[in-house]
Amino acid sequence: MKLLNGAKLRTLQFGTVVLATSALVACGGGGSGSAPGATVSGTAAKGAALANASVTLTCKNGAGSATADANGAYKATFQFDGPCAITASGGGVTVHSFAAGAGTYNVTPLTELLLSYLAGQLGTTVSGLLSGISSNPNYQNALASSTVVANAQAAVVTLIQKTYGITLSSSSFLTVSFTPGTAGADADLETLLAAGAITSDGQPAPALAAAALAAGAASPISSGSNGSTGGTGGTGGSGTVTK
Repeated sequence: MKLLNGAKLRTLQFGTVVLATSALVACGGGGSGSAPGATVSGTAAKGAALANASVTLTCKNGAGSATADANGAYKATFQFDGPCAITASGGGVTVHSFAAGAGTYNVTPLTELLLSYLAGQLGTTVSGLLSGISSNPNYQNALASSTVVANAQAAVVTLIQKTYGITLSSSSFLTVSFTPGTAGADADLETLLAAGAITSDGQPAPALAAAALAAGAASPISSGSNGSTGGTGGTGGSGTVTK
Protein backbone atom coordinates (compact mmCIF):
# COMPACT_ATOMS: atom_id res chain seq x y z
CA MET A 1 0.00 0.00 0.00
CA LYS A 2 1.34 3.44 -0.94
CA LEU A 3 1.76 5.71 2.06
CA LEU A 4 0.85 9.40 1.95
CA ASN A 5 3.54 11.86 2.85
CA GLY A 6 2.93 14.41 5.64
CA ALA A 7 1.93 17.30 3.37
CA LYS A 8 -0.66 15.25 1.47
CA LEU A 9 -2.07 13.84 4.73
CA ARG A 10 -2.51 17.32 6.22
CA THR A 11 -4.24 18.50 3.03
CA LEU A 12 -6.64 15.56 3.14
CA GLN A 13 -7.43 16.17 6.82
CA PHE A 14 -8.10 19.88 6.19
CA GLY A 15 -10.44 19.06 3.31
CA THR A 16 -12.38 16.65 5.54
CA VAL A 17 -12.84 19.33 8.21
CA VAL A 18 -14.09 21.84 5.63
CA LEU A 19 -16.60 19.35 4.25
CA ALA A 20 -17.86 18.47 7.74
CA THR A 21 -18.24 22.13 8.69
CA SER A 22 -20.11 22.88 5.46
CA ALA A 23 -22.50 20.02 6.12
CA LEU A 24 -23.12 21.24 9.67
CA VAL A 25 -23.98 24.75 8.51
CA ALA A 26 -26.21 23.40 5.75
CA CYS A 27 -28.16 21.44 8.39
CA GLY A 28 -28.56 24.52 10.61
CA GLY A 29 -25.99 23.56 13.21
CA GLY A 30 -23.42 25.97 14.53
CA GLY A 31 -24.78 28.98 12.61
CA SER A 32 -26.15 32.13 14.26
CA GLY A 33 -29.56 31.55 12.65
CA SER A 34 -29.96 28.07 14.04
CA ALA A 35 -31.48 29.01 17.42
CA PRO A 36 -34.95 27.46 17.79
CA GLY A 37 -36.45 30.67 19.15
CA ALA A 38 -38.59 31.14 22.26
CA THR A 39 -42.31 30.92 22.98
CA VAL A 40 -44.75 33.56 24.17
CA SER A 41 -48.20 32.24 25.01
CA GLY A 42 -51.27 33.26 26.98
CA THR A 43 -54.97 34.01 26.78
CA ALA A 44 -56.69 36.83 24.91
CA ALA A 45 -60.02 37.69 26.50
CA LYS A 46 -62.32 40.56 27.37
CA GLY A 47 -64.40 38.48 29.78
CA ALA A 48 -65.46 36.25 26.93
CA ALA A 49 -62.60 34.73 24.99
CA LEU A 50 -61.29 36.51 21.92
CA ALA A 51 -61.90 33.37 19.88
CA ASN A 52 -59.70 32.98 16.81
CA ALA A 53 -58.11 36.37 17.46
CA SER A 54 -55.14 37.47 15.40
CA VAL A 55 -52.19 38.05 17.74
CA THR A 56 -49.12 40.03 16.70
CA LEU A 57 -45.94 40.60 18.68
CA THR A 58 -43.50 43.40 17.91
CA CYS A 59 -40.30 43.15 19.92
CA LYS A 60 -37.09 44.98 20.68
CA ASN A 61 -35.65 42.61 18.09
CA GLY A 62 -37.86 40.34 16.02
CA ALA A 63 -41.58 39.94 15.46
CA GLY A 64 -44.05 37.07 15.58
CA SER A 65 -47.71 36.22 15.13
CA ALA A 66 -50.26 33.58 16.06
CA THR A 67 -53.96 32.80 15.83
CA ALA A 68 -55.79 32.17 19.08
CA ASP A 69 -58.01 29.12 19.45
CA ALA A 70 -61.69 29.08 20.43
CA ASN A 71 -60.72 29.73 24.07
CA GLY A 72 -58.52 32.70 23.22
CA ALA A 73 -55.34 30.72 23.88
CA TYR A 74 -52.41 31.66 21.65
CA LYS A 75 -48.80 30.51 21.25
CA ALA A 76 -46.06 32.07 19.14
CA THR A 77 -42.57 30.62 18.82
CA PHE A 78 -40.01 32.78 17.06
CA GLN A 79 -36.57 34.33 17.42
CA PHE A 80 -36.75 37.56 19.38
CA ASP A 81 -35.25 39.76 22.07
CA GLY A 82 -37.88 41.24 24.40
CA PRO A 83 -39.74 43.16 25.49
CA CYS A 84 -42.56 42.84 22.95
CA ALA A 85 -45.78 44.75 22.37
CA ILE A 86 -48.75 42.38 21.93
CA THR A 87 -51.93 43.16 20.00
CA ALA A 88 -54.89 40.76 19.88
CA SER A 89 -57.73 41.53 17.46
CA GLY A 90 -60.91 39.60 16.84
CA GLY A 91 -64.64 40.19 16.49
CA GLY A 92 -64.17 43.94 16.18
CA VAL A 93 -62.23 44.08 19.48
CA THR A 94 -58.57 45.02 19.85
CA VAL A 95 -56.73 44.61 23.15
CA HIS A 96 -53.08 45.23 24.01
CA SER A 97 -50.47 43.82 26.33
CA PHE A 98 -46.73 43.20 26.47
CA ALA A 99 -44.23 40.43 27.10
CA ALA A 100 -40.93 40.94 28.90
CA GLY A 101 -39.57 37.78 27.26
CA ALA A 102 -40.54 34.16 26.82
CA GLY A 103 -43.39 32.86 28.97
CA THR A 104 -47.10 33.38 29.64
CA TYR A 105 -48.48 36.86 28.91
CA ASN A 106 -52.22 37.51 28.73
CA VAL A 107 -54.03 40.12 26.66
CA THR A 108 -57.05 41.50 28.56
CA PRO A 109 -58.65 44.77 29.69
CA LEU A 110 -56.48 44.49 32.82
CA THR A 111 -53.31 44.46 30.72
CA GLU A 112 -54.64 47.55 28.93
CA LEU A 113 -55.03 49.17 32.36
CA LEU A 114 -51.53 48.06 33.32
CA LEU A 115 -50.18 49.74 30.19
CA SER A 116 -51.97 52.96 31.21
CA TYR A 117 -50.26 52.91 34.60
CA LEU A 118 -46.84 52.15 33.10
CA ALA A 119 -47.30 54.82 30.44
CA GLY A 120 -47.97 57.34 33.22
CA GLN A 121 -44.80 56.26 35.00
CA LEU A 122 -42.81 56.71 31.80
CA GLY A 123 -44.36 60.07 30.91
CA THR A 124 -46.09 58.89 27.75
CA THR A 125 -49.41 57.50 26.49
CA VAL A 126 -50.41 53.89 25.93
CA SER A 127 -50.00 54.27 22.18
CA GLY A 128 -46.64 55.96 22.69
CA LEU A 129 -45.49 53.18 24.98
CA LEU A 130 -46.57 50.44 22.57
CA SER A 131 -44.96 52.07 19.56
CA GLY A 132 -41.77 52.77 21.49
CA ILE A 133 -41.18 49.26 22.85
CA SER A 134 -39.05 48.29 19.85
CA SER A 135 -36.82 51.38 20.00
CA ASN A 136 -36.94 53.30 23.31
CA PRO A 137 -34.31 52.06 25.83
CA ASN A 138 -36.15 53.57 28.82
CA TYR A 139 -39.36 51.75 27.93
CA GLN A 140 -37.45 48.54 27.29
CA ASN A 141 -35.63 48.69 30.62
CA ALA A 142 -38.84 49.34 32.52
CA LEU A 143 -40.86 46.54 30.92
CA ALA A 144 -37.96 44.10 31.34
CA SER A 145 -37.81 44.82 35.09
CA SER A 146 -39.77 42.25 37.10
CA THR A 147 -39.85 44.67 40.04
CA VAL A 148 -41.32 47.53 38.00
CA VAL A 149 -43.96 45.26 36.45
CA ALA A 150 -44.90 43.63 39.77
CA ASN A 151 -45.26 47.03 41.45
CA ALA A 152 -47.37 48.31 38.58
CA GLN A 153 -49.69 45.30 38.78
CA ALA A 154 -50.03 45.83 42.54
CA ALA A 155 -50.91 49.49 41.93
CA VAL A 156 -53.62 48.52 39.44
CA VAL A 157 -55.07 45.97 41.88
CA THR A 158 -55.14 48.62 44.61
CA LEU A 159 -56.75 51.21 42.34
CA ILE A 160 -59.54 48.78 41.39
CA GLN A 161 -60.12 47.80 45.02
CA LYS A 162 -60.32 51.41 46.19
CA THR A 163 -62.57 52.50 43.33
CA TYR A 164 -64.91 49.55 42.92
CA GLY A 165 -64.44 47.50 46.08
CA ILE A 166 -63.36 44.54 43.95
CA THR A 167 -60.40 42.42 45.03
CA LEU A 168 -58.85 40.56 42.13
CA SER A 169 -58.08 36.86 42.56
CA SER A 170 -54.45 37.41 41.53
CA SER A 171 -52.13 40.39 41.46
CA SER A 172 -50.21 38.67 38.65
CA PHE A 173 -52.97 39.09 36.09
CA LEU A 174 -50.44 39.68 33.31
CA THR A 175 -48.91 36.21 33.59
CA VAL A 176 -51.40 33.99 35.43
CA SER A 177 -52.69 31.04 33.39
CA PHE A 178 -56.45 30.94 32.95
CA THR A 179 -59.25 29.70 30.73
CA PRO A 180 -62.33 31.79 29.89
CA GLY A 181 -65.47 30.52 31.61
CA THR A 182 -63.66 29.39 34.76
CA ALA A 183 -63.16 30.79 38.25
CA GLY A 184 -60.23 33.06 39.00
CA ALA A 185 -58.81 35.52 36.49
CA ASP A 186 -61.67 35.12 34.02
CA ALA A 187 -64.29 35.56 36.73
CA ASP A 188 -62.47 38.78 37.69
CA LEU A 189 -63.06 40.14 34.19
CA GLU A 190 -66.76 39.29 34.35
CA THR A 191 -67.04 41.02 37.74
CA LEU A 192 -65.26 44.11 36.42
CA LEU A 193 -67.53 44.18 33.37
CA ALA A 194 -70.65 44.01 35.55
CA ALA A 195 -69.31 46.84 37.72
CA GLY A 196 -68.61 49.08 34.74
CA ALA A 197 -64.84 49.03 35.31
CA ILE A 198 -64.28 47.62 31.83
CA THR A 199 -66.36 47.92 28.69
CA SER A 200 -67.76 45.37 26.28
CA ASP A 201 -65.10 46.25 23.70
CA GLY A 202 -62.32 45.06 26.01
CA GLN A 203 -61.16 48.43 27.28
CA PRO A 204 -60.93 49.87 30.80
CA ALA A 205 -63.61 52.45 31.50
CA PRO A 206 -62.22 55.80 30.28
CA ALA A 207 -62.22 57.35 33.76
CA LEU A 208 -60.45 54.31 35.20
CA ALA A 209 -57.80 54.40 32.47
CA ALA A 210 -57.26 58.11 33.16
CA ALA A 211 -56.93 57.42 36.88
CA ALA A 212 -54.34 54.71 36.20
CA LEU A 213 -52.37 57.06 33.96
CA ALA A 214 -52.43 59.74 36.68
CA ALA A 215 -51.43 57.24 39.36
CA GLY A 216 -48.48 56.14 37.28
CA ALA A 217 -47.42 59.73 36.67
CA ALA A 218 -47.42 60.25 40.45
CA SER A 219 -44.88 57.40 40.77
CA PRO A 220 -42.50 57.97 37.85
CA ILE A 221 -39.81 55.55 36.73
CA SER A 222 -36.36 57.07 36.68
CA SER A 223 -34.40 57.13 33.45
CA GLY A 224 -31.67 54.98 34.99
CA SER A 225 -30.96 51.56 33.60
CA ASN A 226 -32.21 49.75 36.72
CA GLY A 227 -35.79 50.79 36.07
CA SER A 228 -36.29 51.92 39.66
CA THR A 229 -39.33 54.00 40.54
CA GLY A 230 -39.53 57.36 42.11
CA GLY A 231 -42.31 56.24 44.43
CA THR A 232 -43.85 53.16 45.97
CA GLY A 233 -45.80 52.19 42.85
CA GLY A 234 -48.37 50.36 44.96
CA THR A 235 -50.78 52.96 46.28
CA GLY A 236 -52.88 53.39 43.16
CA GLY A 237 -52.41 57.15 43.24
CA SER A 238 -55.05 59.77 43.88
CA GLY A 239 -56.94 59.52 40.59
CA THR A 240 -60.72 59.79 41.01
CA VAL A 241 -63.07 57.64 38.99
CA THR A 242 -66.68 58.57 38.38
CA LYS A 243 -68.65 55.38 38.03
